[in-house]
Amino acid sequence: MNIGLYFGTFDPIHRGHINIVNFLIDNSLVEKVWFVVTPENPDKISNNLTDFIHRYEMVKIEVKDNNNLLASDVELKLERPNYTINSLRYISSTFPNNNFSLIIGEDNLVNFKKWKDYKEIMNNFKIYVYPRKIRLKRDMKLLMSNNIEMIEAPLIDLSSTNIRNIINDKNYAKQFISDSIYKYITTNNLYSSNKVL
Repeated sequence: MNIGLYFGTFDPIHRGHINIVNFLIDNSLVEKVWFVVTPENPDKISNNLTDFIHRYEMVKIEVKDNNNLLASDVELKLERPNYTINSLRYISSTFPNNNFSLIIGEDNLVNFKKWKDYKEIMNNFKIYVYPRKIRLKRDMKLLMSNNIEMIEAPLIDLSSTNIRNIINDKNYAKQFISDSIYKYITTNNLYSSNKVL
């Protein structure tokens, strides 16, 4: 089975994330997508990160009615900080009958050469790159790799950071997150210290 791996902190998961993975599935680029919730991203080490259990629970809530999507806590078992290559090695060896690809944003592609063992990732995994609102200078040598594919997915014009900042404006926030995620956030008093824009 062809499975796309979408790594992230998902703090919180939002409609942009879902639109990207639906595009990949609808266009038969992957059959399923696993949202791999990261306990500690080496590029985002911060005391402000919401507890893993809340972020993971929100992803589970968001995908529970879609058989093509799965919330994964696999990185909890791995050494921190969670480098993508370590997770890819573990997942590939644990589920050898599946074919895995990586889903990243265009902003991550710009810094891809800074990733740990990036050549191993590039040589062994298909990488689907979705566009971001800000057009960034692309590394044309990277793009010449047969394993890197830019996809014409819906443009992401929001970030989890922005959502955290506007969460107290219910009508505005619910444009970007589902009702169930909004309910979870407010019930658990998440992001209450964030300033409303």
